[in-house]
Amino acid sequence: MKKQKKIPIPVISGTVLGVKVYRGYAPLSVLSQMSQADIYDQVNNPTGTQRDLSPKHAKDAYEYVRDQVLGYWPEVFLCARKMSVIKFTPDSDNSNCGILSVDLAGIEKNKNHISISRIDGNHRLHYADGHEPGMPQIKKEVSFCLAVNLTLDNEISLFRDINNNQKRMNTSHLDNIETRLTGEQKLMQNEPDLYIAQRLGRSTDSPFYGMVYEGGVKESKNIIPLRALKSGINRMLSQQTKLKALKDAEAQYKVIRNYFDAVKLWIPNAWKSPKDYLALRGSGLWGLCALGANVIDRALGKGAFEPQEMLQILSSGKKWDWTNKGSFQGFGGWSGAIKIGEMISDDFSDESGISVKELYKKIMG
Repeated sequence: MKKQKKIPIPVISGTVLGVKVYRGYAPLSVLSQMSQADIYDQVNNPTGTQRDLSPKHAKDAYEYVRDQVLGYWPEVFLCARKMSVIKFTPDSDNSNCGILSVDLAGIEKNKNHISISRIDGNHRLHYADGHEPGMPQIKKEVSFCLAVNLTLDNEISLFRDINNNQKRMNTSHLDNIETRLTGEQKLMQNEPDLYIAQRLGRSTDSPFYGMVYEGGVKESKNIIPLRALKSGINRMLSQQTKLKALKDAEAQYKVIRNYFDAVKLWIPNAWKSPKDYLALRGSGLWGLCALGANVIDRALGKGAFEPQEMLQILSSGKKWDWTNKGSFQGFGGWSGAIKIGEMISDDFSDESGISVKELYKKIMG
């Protein structure tokens, strides 16, 4: 497909809530050719902004605009990351109106480095350029808005605001973006559950290392959604226990990590064959979190916080079947999770007697 070197597009220059933009109308094929999606990949592209593409969603969008006689789409929202590929020439009688020249040749030459990114509209634009056999270009015009002079954090923030406020999307992806927009110290103070959940997925010393899905491109090993783990950690921290009394997110992380190390020793097959076990998904995962509040409280009460010490508590009761058709089959939601925690912890017994202050010194020392 031969592309024009430069495309002139009539636009209006203005500002929307502090964002400098150019607004106009252009064929979907042109908008598709001039922009790229910056797909977030927690391994290969950790600075990306976009969630992973759904081919079905993109195909549905293509077919809608191809076949619809009368229809409507909100404007496509793009961001010029490289100002060298665009040039605005104002009209002589109105400086807010003019021609936006887009250098398609320059964009194509540097396609490995995104010149114009897609903040909102990736699924609408994906097939519109005609790159897919049997899916010719869509030359129907739609409205678009091109933002300029944004930092990457600005762009990510706008992506979050648009998707969080106006449409459903993967909640783990939103949580991941929240951690990227918030400094670590502030996140530890304001959202320790999110801080700890992400640390569990990223720290090489964690039993969940590489297993937590943060949105974007999904790999087979990413079996635990960040939002689900965050919710479970939140439940653990919300209980009136010695874990909550520690108050320091780093100390809480170490204790919670040790607890899940103990769980891995307790149910090793759940890590070897997670699809056959309930422990790492849904109410099974939440059940372990509900149980964790109890186990950790009992361990800390004795001045203990190492995995083997918590394993002793976990192993002190009856043996439970965590397989899909085992002891907890049919347990759903948080009510099922709480029931799982109660059933297991009913067999536990231990003694307490150490102060939170001394616990903190022991953990952090």
